[in-house]
Amino acid sequence: MLRILLTTAAALATLMLAACEPSPFALQEIPTLDKYCLTAQKIVTRTEVPMELVVHDNFAAFVKSKAVIEGPTIQQYNWKADNGMVLGISCKLKSADHLNLIFGGGSAGPDGLCQYMNQAVFRLLTKQVTSPAFTRVVFDPSETLSDDEKPIMTGPDWLAPFTMTYIEEGGLHIATKGFVVNFLDPQYAKVPERFRGVHYCHLIAPEYLEALMSGEAEADVVIGTDVDRSGPPPGGY
Repeated sequence: MLRILLTTAAALATLMLAACEPSPFALQEIPTLDKYCLTAQKIVTRTEVPMELVVHDNFAAFVKSKAVIEGPTIQQYNWKADNGMVLGISCKLKSADHLNLIFGGGSAGPDGLCQYMNQAVFRLLTKQVTSPAFTRVVFDPSETLSDDEKPIMTGPDWLAPFTMTYIEEGGLHIATKGFVVNFLDPQYAKVPERFRGVHYCHLIAPEYLEALMSGEAEADVVIGTDVDRSGPPPGGY
């Protein structure tokens, strides 16, 4: 289990990690919202390939959008509270295998967890939060939801509501939901190319994470929404 423990007061600067830093791309500063998924692409799929980003204000437009190799172009949608605070950020990224296929071996990868981005932002925020409200912050590692009847996550499964933050046994838990459809995976060989070569992530927004760490925001936040599963997808997912 990937786990980060945040110590209190005098030992705030010390992060006790149960696993080594998973990504070779160190995050130097927290990205602005208009570039958030660009940074997530770099951290999660370990790539320096330049990307274009479309940030959607309209959820229906985000649903229809796709992460495409032309550009390459990735997609972003921000989930907001009633007061306007951004709580979560959804990213449609490109998969490492598709980037390597087009831009050459070693251009990306291997694909990592969506939580790598959340962890990287958390590490920077520990320098700003001087009085943490929690002695333990856990990044839940189970990202891809599946079961025996439906072993492969779909776009609607990813978009469906889930609890992103919760408190358990006194610790703050950060959950995410993501999945990868590799472009060259034989099980997707008959799927149209526009639906392949993608890596989808739901991420916690840095402003909300900082407020949680400071005890200035509530947990148990749910992001996502149910989409129509009848008929073919509306050009997206």
